[in-house]
Amino acid sequence: MNNKYKETLLLGSTSFDMRASLKDKEPSFEKFWEENNIYQQKIMSNKAKPLFMLHDGPPYANGDLHIGHALNKSLKDFIIRWKNASGYHAPFIMGWDTHGLPIETAVAKTGVDRKTMDSASFRELCQKYALGQIENQISQFKRLGMFTDYENKYLTLMPDYEISELKLFAKMFNDGLIYKALKPIYWSPSSESALAESEIEYRDVKSPTIFVATKIVGVSKLPKNTHLVIWTTTPWTIPSNQLIAVGEHMDYAIVKPENDDRHFIIASSLVEKVAEQIGWTNVQTLDHVQGTDLINLEYEHPWYADKISKIVAGHHVTDEAGTGIVHIAGGFGEDDYMIAKSHSIEPFAPIDNQGKFTAEIMDQRLEGLFYEDANKVIGMHLQEMNKLLKLKFVTHPYPHDWRTKKPVIYRATLQWFVGLNKAKDKILKHVNQIETRPKWAKERLYQVLDDRTDWTISRQRLWGVPILGFYDQKDELVLNQEILNHTISTIEKLGINAWFSEPADTFLPSAYQGQGLKKEKDILDVWFDSGSSAIALEERFPEFKRPYDIYLEGNDQYRGWFNASMINSVVYDDKSPYKTLISHGMTTDEKGGKMSKSLGNGIDPIEFSNTSGADILRLWVASTDYTDDQKIGPEIIKQVSETYRKIRNTIRFILANLADFNPEKDYQKDLSSVDKYSLHNTTIFKNAAFKAYDNYQFNAVYNLTINFVTKDLSSFYLDFIKDILYVEGKNSVRRKQVQIVLFEQLWALIDVLRPILVHTIEEVYQNLPWTKNELSVHLLDNKVLNKLESDSFIETWNQILDLKNDVNKALEEAKNNQIVSKSFEALVELELKDDYQNLLDFIDVQDLSQIFIVSKIELKTKSNDFVEYKNSWINIKPRNGEKCQRCWAIFETLKNNELCERCFEVVDQNQGAICD
Repeated sequence: MNNKYKETLLLGSTSFDMRASLKDKEPSFEKFWEENNIYQQKIMSNKAKPLFMLHDGPPYANGDLHIGHALNKSLKDFIIRWKNASGYHAPFIMGWDTHGLPIETAVAKTGVDRKTMDSASFRELCQKYALGQIENQISQFKRLGMFTDYENKYLTLMPDYEISELKLFAKMFNDGLIYKALKPIYWSPSSESALAESEIEYRDVKSPTIFVATKIVGVSKLPKNTHLVIWTTTPWTIPSNQLIAVGEHMDYAIVKPENDDRHFIIASSLVEKVAEQIGWTNVQTLDHVQGTDLINLEYEHPWYADKISKIVAGHHVTDEAGTGIVHIAGGFGEDDYMIAKSHSIEPFAPIDNQGKFTAEIMDQRLEGLFYEDANKVIGMHLQEMNKLLKLKFVTHPYPHDWRTKKPVIYRATLQWFVGLNKAKDKILKHVNQIETRPKWAKERLYQVLDDRTDWTISRQRLWGVPILGFYDQKDELVLNQEILNHTISTIEKLGINAWFSEPADTFLPSAYQGQGLKKEKDILDVWFDSGSSAIALEERFPEFKRPYDIYLEGNDQYRGWFNASMINSVVYDDKSPYKTLISHGMTTDEKGGKMSKSLGNGIDPIEFSNTSGADILRLWVASTDYTDDQKIGPEIIKQVSETYRKIRNTIRFILANLADFNPEKDYQKDLSSVDKYSLHNTTIFKNAAFKAYDNYQFNAVYNLTINFVTKDLSSFYLDFIKDILYVEGKNSVRRKQVQIVLFEQLWALIDVLRPILVHTIEEVYQNLPWTKNELSVHLLDNKVLNKLESDSFIETWNQILDLKNDVNKALEEAKNNQIVSKSFEALVELELKDDYQNLLDFIDVQDLSQIFIVSKIELKTKSNDFVEYKNSWINIKPRNGEKCQRCWAIFETLKNNELCERCFEVVDQNQGAICD
């Protein structure tokens, strides 16, 4: 281009960089928000608006954030920012779960021995550690751009929180829901504590399984030397056998294998299968007996030869596996426990907290031995006694401690429980009244709660909220409403650590003092802790009433926080903790595999933010269907980064071309038809995105934005208006009209992307070329845009775009045939089909040429050179003439042989007469 006219073009300029440099810019914006209390200002300005509460599920205060944290908190942040910009008072109070075994373990790893240290001092170390972890996580959440006040948070270790939790415990006890009993529960030897179902995960393990013969005694109606065959996957429980159960209405066969002198009883339907597994040959079935015929018969104990036990009916016995005859160890299984208790037999569980056999086993070979190590000893002894019919190993799912990742056992211990049957109907009524996303989740939560009868709430640890209870000299529980109220009042004054350092009388009413009562040593389950959060938050902030609008957590929380929160809240005062429950899936690598540092496919969200930018990570979150598992990896991030680049470049183009626009002075209502059409599309986009936000469909927002940027802007409006923006006079009416459209398109992108690209949109706002009303973009509300046009107007524009498609196809063919090299040099000869004849009553041919980005359109009657397309017949020719040295368009004649008439007038107005 001739430099003589380059300076007369309005190419636009902006300080909004083409290069994002997010890793450098984002921390400065985070500092700016914090120093200027932007969150606090926004919340204060919204104080009079309707309240919207998203209650934050507390992450555990241990370790750095992982990609799951980033996903979860970003989703919440989208909602909080959206609500605060669209007419709500939406405070976000972040929380942390601060008690439990992982913190005890972390403190112990520093060289502290909790068993030799006084309890209160150890707890102080745990608290110090937890608070340090919270500060670390806060710094990381800041780097992800969370919209909250980190000084105004809730912690499960806060005194007011702990008191609320104890009041809930007291309410449950006084209502008769809490009891203490010896029952088999999940026990983790590696954690030395009871576990709730929500703390169990299943992993495949290779376990020994054994078939054992137990001789029936004192019965003349059966063949001599007849044995029951029992089968178990836990050989270590054989010494603890208390009964053998059969199916009351099942049919059993008395069989005699050729390769064994004994007779055996097994379920008739399993004879062939069991014979094959054990290795029996030529098995003869001698007779059949019913389960009822076996009940009350006696057998010789499989481990203790001098002990006789009896056969009973078992409600859980089937012929689906094993032998149809079940070994009952009341101390190591729920069904076993029920059967033993129904026969007035106390469960026998000679295993200590570490999973080792105690002296109760009365066998020196086993005493002090870890239960898994005992399998070999037991198997060898059974073989010596000719009772082991078969040992083989099978791989099967087995429960593991979710924290230590080590196997757990069912073990009968004295534990505290919440009995849920009395409250079940109330709880399920509230579940029926909530909304869930996805919709099927309501049934999942309902089923989990309906199946739950007892909740084990005691843990054998130090770092947590104590269970309030006292025991007399006979170890009988001494607890009532008066004691609970007085104890809680005392703890409120002295602090919860006093429970672990002061004598029992400190907490007892005077009438109970001096009796030598002892305090309970167990603490409350951490799920009881976190499940009390809604109650604790409301008691701390009375203006924030339950039920809260949203709970949003991972789909593993149906058995965890969702579950515990519903139980606690309904039992406390018959209120649901939430109106809407939203769950998200887990994050996997690009192949759907589990992510971990050890596999080398883990993504550290802070490291990622410090190299690629938190906004890229947030945009990835928005792109996912979070209700299912989400994938992340290099290729996915590459795609998201490309989307970000398109968005940023589009915004930069708009900003650059609004450099001389003043919305207060230049805004006008008189627009061209194409401007109105573009504003209609912008309104459609904005309204659809707003609706998607309201429905928490952030991937729809993402897709709508991509479509708007690529189709409505880059491929259409922004493409043809370059000629107007660059070439027209600075203050021309047509240029100002286009800038009005750009202004609204920019605000649409600001409003739609503000909750997601929090740093980038702040950068956009700070680079607006006009006076701003607020310090930060995050202090603004959404801007209303209502520029919808009539259906007939849109239908006509749809026809214009259909015609544009015809012209584009014709141009592409002309380029391929080397008729023209560039579209704006083309002369388009055109005949419209009947349905399109009225288009030119709606739009001028010259405007159509500009929108189609061609040199000229001429209406002609088709000839042999014309090609038929869907809506027209078209012939493409190069336009003959001279190229304007300023706009590069082709014209028949030029002023001074250099400029077209339009460019001549613009240059003349700006610079006076043209000089050679």
